[in-house]
Amino acid sequence: MPLSKHFIEQGIKLMQINEYLRSELVRAGFAGVDLQKTPLGVRITLKTSRPGLVIGKGGKRIQEITDVLEQRFGLEMPQIEVEEVEQPDLDAQIMAERLAYSLDRGRHYRRAGYYILRKVMDAGAKGVEIKVSGKVTSQRARTQIFRAGTMKKSGQPAQEAVDKGVAQCIQKSGVLGVVVKIMRADFKTGDGVEIKMDELKKVQKEIEIKLGKNRSRLDVEEEVIEGEIDEEVQEIIDEVDEEEVEEISIESEEEEK
Repeated sequence: MPLSKHFIEQGIKLMQINEYLRSELVRAGFAGVDLQKTPLGVRITLKTSRPGLVIGKGGKRIQEITDVLEQRFGLEMPQIEVEEVEQPDLDAQIMAERLAYSLDRGRHYRRAGYYILRKVMDAGAKGVEIKVSGKVTSQRARTQIFRAGTMKKSGQPAQEAVDKGVAQCIQKSGVLGVVVKIMRADFKTGDGVEIKMDELKKVQKEIEIKLGKNRSRLDVEEEVIEGEIDEEVQEIIDEVDEEEVEEISIESEEEEK
């Protein structure tokens, strides 16, 4: 088998597994799957916001999923691990699945879109963008976009800081596509200004200390000026006062005449 064909088949199989798990774990907050081959078999990591619904009572649900993956998709000795998402409101795939589930239940697309938008921004995201494409209101397809905050479109921040999730919703009028992009708040873009309060306080204290020393020096000089004058200095001042000081005229001789 050619190498290119092998990779294509593996990609198709991964897509099919992803679609099966998404349909089975809609209510569990499915956020994605990661497959890794090991000497003992295939390790499958399920990311979800509600691990209890994935495992089931006594591990019954996860055993059913394991049997389906082994028989239908031909995976050798699949070992499923369930990983809980710490902040599901900041996971783009989970929020896309929630929006698609709300649309599937008959909720209006504007109300559902703004609800997800507020949910993500309240969780602490820097920006969010939601796109709902398809026949949302009439027989003519359109794209409705909901935006809030800041969103990077290109460059390294768009690749590293933006999380993207895609979901679909099947209705009577057709298929609705949902795309959710979330920009994390912990990513430093380089165009922001951050004030280091600890260093600022240290500099302020140093300035206050210097000002205090200068003020104390001025006070000492004022005390010396306002203090008693020595007898020798007083005699010199008296002698200068007693001398006759002639007036000096700066006018020219022609003006005097």
